[in-house]
Order: sequence, then C-alpha cells, then structure tokens
Amino acid sequence: MRHFRRGAAAAILLVLPGVARADETPTSARKPDNAARQLAGGLQDDQDLTRLSLEELSMVEITSVSRRPEALADAASAIFVISAEDIRRSGATSLPEVLRLAPNLNVQRVNAVDYAISARGFNGYETSNKLLVLIDGRSIYSTLSSGVFWDAHDVMLQNIERIEVISGPGGALYGSNAMNGVINIITRSAADTKGTLVSVGAGSEEVAWALRHGGDMGESGAWRVWLNGHMRDESRALTGEGANDDAEGMRAGARADWVIGENRLALRGNIFDNQVTINEDLLGTETQVRGGNVLGQWVRPLAGGELQVQTYFDRYEREEPGSLEESDTWDVSVQHAVDFGRHRLVLGAGHRIVDSRFTAPPGGAFLDPAERTLTLTNVFVQDQISLREGLTLTLGAKLEDNSFSGEQFLPNVRLAWQRPGGDLLWGAISRASRTPNRIERDLTLPGFLVGADFQSERLTAWELGYRANPSPKLSFSINAFYNAYDDLRTVSITPVTFLPLNLSNNGEATTWGVDAWTSYDVSPSWRLSAGVSTLTKDYDATPTTDDVSGLVSIGDDPDYQVLLRSQHDLTEALELDLRLRAVDDLAAIDGYVEADARLGWRVTDRLELSLTGRNLIEGRHVETGDALRSRAFGRSVFGALQVRF
Repeated sequence: MRHFRRGAAAAILLVLPGVARADETPTSARKPDNAARQLAGGLQDDQDLTRLSLEELSMVEITSVSRRPEALADAASAIFVISAEDIRRSGATSLPEVLRLAPNLNVQRVNAVDYAISARGFNGYETSNKLLVLIDGRSIYSTLSSGVFWDAHDVMLQNIERIEVISGPGGALYGSNAMNGVINIITRSAADTKGTLVSVGAGSEEVAWALRHGGDMGESGAWRVWLNGHMRDESRALTGEGANDDAEGMRAGARADWVIGENRLALRGNIFDNQVTINEDLLGTETQVRGGNVLGQWVRPLAGGELQVQTYFDRYEREEPGSLEESDTWDVSVQHAVDFGRHRLVLGAGHRIVDSRFTAPPGGAFLDPAERTLTLTNVFVQDQISLREGLTLTLGAKLEDNSFSGEQFLPNVRLAWQRPGGDLLWGAISRASRTPNRIERDLTLPGFLVGADFQSERLTAWELGYRANPSPKLSFSINAFYNAYDDLRTVSITPVTFLPLNLSNNGEATTWGVDAWTSYDVSPSWRLSAGVSTLTKDYDATPTTDDVSGLVSIGDDPDYQVLLRSQHDLTEALELDLRLRAVDDLAAIDGYVEADARLGWRVTDRLELSLTGRNLIEGRHVETGDALRSRAFGRSVFGALQVRF
C-alpha cells in the first residue's frame, strides 16, 4: 500500500493545490592488470585493510559504463565508485546511507526507513523515478509506481564488492528508466568471503547485526550463507514527538560460485521479512514487506569474446490492513562481448515478465484492472571504435518494446580522447526514457481521476567530462550536463466538465549543472576527498488547463550540495573518518550542514571496534520538502564490533 500511496499521492494529493489554483492562470581501452582486478573492490580480502593508492584506484576494473570490464580511468562517463573499504569506513548501517558517499547523488531521508535518491534532479518521495538500480544485474525498479523502495533492499554491506554510480542517461545499454543515472551494486564472489564473520552494533537509534559463513565447495567452487537484521527507532515529527515509524527486519541469503574449465557459474538468492509502519498520519499502522529472489549466471569464452547468460526470479509482497500488493518477475538476458580489429563490440538481448496484482481497500482509489501482466523485450548493441591512438568513438543503441508505450529507440554517441599521460576528455549525446508505471496508467478514483493513455517521458542529454590524475597524490573528475525533457507527467482536466482529471504528457523542462569530485593524498596515511554537484532547472510551474499540478513531477532539488571527507590512519590500529555535507535550500525547507565522524580500532587483524557519530552539528534537521512526510533527524551514536575467524 505504501507503493500505491506513493504513486497515488503524486496523481491525487499533490494536484489538489493545483486544482484550487487552476482558474488563476489559464581510446583504445587499457585493460586492468591482474593486480588491479584483484583490488577492484577496494577490500577484496577481509584480512587486507590496506588502502589503495589513487593510481591503483584509477585502474580499478568497472563494468557498468560499457557492460564489460574496463579501467575506471578509461570510462567515458560520469562514474563514481564506492569501494568496500569506503563502505567499511563510513560506519553506515544501510544501503541508502552508503550512497551518501557518492557526490553525484542527492540522498534525502524521508523517515525511519524511506529515502528519496536521485541523480541530476527530480528528487522527492513522489518524483525520484528516473534512476535505475541494479543488484548483481537484478533490477529493483518498481513497475507499480516507479522508483526504488529502499526499505525492501537491506543488503548485507559486508558482502558488497563495490558500487558503481553513473550520473547521466544509460538507456543505450540499460534501457528505459536508466534516465538520469544507474546505480550498479556488485557483491563479492563466494571465493572472497570464506570463513566466518560476525558483526553486531547498537546505538541511540538502531540495532544491527550480521552473520556470514563460507568455505570451499570441492576443488572448483566456493559458497557462503548469511543472515542480517536490524531494529530502527522512530524518527521525530516536526513538532518534536515520535513519528511512530519504527521498523525491524531480517534477511537471509546464500551464494555459490564455480569455475569449471572455461566456465564461470554463480547462483545466489535471498529472502527477507520486514515490519515497517506507515507514518503519514503518525498512527504507526503496521506493514509487512516480504519476498525473495534467486539469480543464476553463466559466463564463458565464445568466438574470441565472452558470453554471459543471466536469469532471475523475484517475488515481492507488501501487506497492510485492507490491501495487498504482489509482484512476480521473471527475467532472462544474454550478452556477448567480442573484440576484432579496431572494434570492441557488446551486443545482447533480454526479456522480462512482471505479474502485478494490487488489492485496494474499499471506498478509495484503485487500479483497474487489479491484475496485469507486463512484458519488456529489448535488443542492444554498442561498438567502441578506436579511430586512432587515444581517440575512441562509441556508438550504441537499444530497441525496446514494453506493454504500455510500445517500441522505443534509445541511441547514444560518445567520443573520448585520452592523451598519453592518461587524462581523459569525453563528450556524449544520448536519448533516454522512462516508461509508464501501473499507477500512471491504471489508477482510478471515480469522479476525480481516471486511468489515461500516459506515455513514456523522454530525455535528450548532452554531456562533457574530464578526468585526470595530475600526480600520484591527486585525482579529479569534472562533468557538465544539459538535459532537455519532453512529455513529462502532468495532470490534465476533462474539457467542459473539468473533472475527472487524467495523467498526461504535457510537461517540458531543461536542467543543467556540474558533478565534480577530487581526492588528494596528504600522506600515505591521510586522504582528503571533496565533491560538489550543482543543478539549475527551467520549467513552467504555472498551473494551466494542460497541467493543473504546476509540473510537480519536476521534484524538489537543492541548487547545490558539497561533500567533504577525511580518511586518516592515526596509527596502524586507529582510524579516524570525518564527513561533512552541505545541502542547499529546497522550495520550503532550509538547507543544512551536517557532519559524521567514525573512530575505528583494529584490535587485531580479525577484531575491529568502531564508534560512529551522525548528524553532529544540528540538533535536528529535515531533508525532504514533502509536507505530508517530513520528519526530523538529530544526533545519534552507533557502536559496532566485527570479528572474523
């Protein structure tokens, strides 16, 4: 029901002010060496806590930009990598809090468990629907209401190898809904997590724990099983009282990896059961969120390249008093990466089936029909052409067919120049889209709102970026963008009678800005990092008969945010990590400056203690402009113990 409320509110609750005002105004890529591959996660071996140099980080192997391995230094995209070491030293206990480390993301905490996360604008609990999130290649994008519901994806953080965050469209490779960016969460192979790990932590606002055990499987394989859980205290209403949105949950999973001759096989899955509460009315209505998934992958050499086949099944349920949301997803994809001459080709195809069912409580809005089967079929190709030494032209395109808006063609052109010193200058022009969700097509409230022929939102994006390592101690990346959006979601009236309203595609907007970040090694034991993102939006917010909402779908974004981070090894055993974030004003919410600090003590190679303080500057601050859901967050402390044996 929370999914339903989120989408329905965008169509109903947020348009009410607009209804009231409607009558006012009618290179040839370098291949990472074996050492770089082993270090790709930043902390491949739990026993190795050595921080990578900036030069080693530039050679970390990534896969999200081209859907094939390449060095980070060669990737012609605005990509930021969060390593396993970054995650460990952050002191974060949930995936959304880890994503605050990426300067090209805007993270707004809504309440105890809900977050709104976006890249390059359109953020807000109702509007953050243009960011594709993958966990080991499995999409967690909701077909019911778009966006990601982070309370259902409590990944065990110690299992993550790295997180690759791309700001900018990825439609040519990832298809619809990779409109403003892609977050690719990659977990560790079972071969890298042998032995036993126990992690427990408690603080003023939450308790969290995790168990993991793994070992060999014959001579060719490895396995692991894991279990983690959390209990989170309630947030605070703006008036100071508790918001009755406390939550608890548990997740268990397993993974097995084999190397059999030239074949690499992986099988992974997990189940979860969370109890959260609805806090719009502060009454704390209980909600059960449960489900599970299983994913299989096969990789082998083929015809001078590499063939990858992947399939997964995902089951999701959310039950509230009087309502039930269910979703079953089957997905299969195949891709082949091959090099010949001056060309580096990646081509592939995929098919997805989603069975979606929603039972609404009587007397309110509902989906018509209540059950619907959605399909998504795609083929794609990308060719990286080495024009001459250091100059690479990338041509890519994806043809996609979905149940709601039919066929869509999503092309991409990139040109990159890498000088002998390693600096990379690149530019790109891309087309991307966001497909309709079930609420946008099927939501019905008799007499007020009817399902309509809502089509895909579209984007044309221009990007220019520069990445460099001027010295072994300094690295930076700066990326500028200009985005032109068409067919954005609007709310239109029925001629003559005004009501019922319907969702339409009459909105247009342009945005532009800069994402930039840098790191500097003051000494071998001390690294300083900084990041900044800016955003300017141009759109018509005046309610008209074509859009009585005033284009609320544009979201609520700060004009800028600044992130500063210090990672300092005080001694061989003591670590001090400091983080500062400054976020500009939203439409009705003041900006804020907040700081986090973590002190870690590696008692032995196998035992680690840490103490983390969060939101240390202000007594309380609000991160979202959603008047219905705005909650306040204040200072907190969290202590943790982690042991391996």
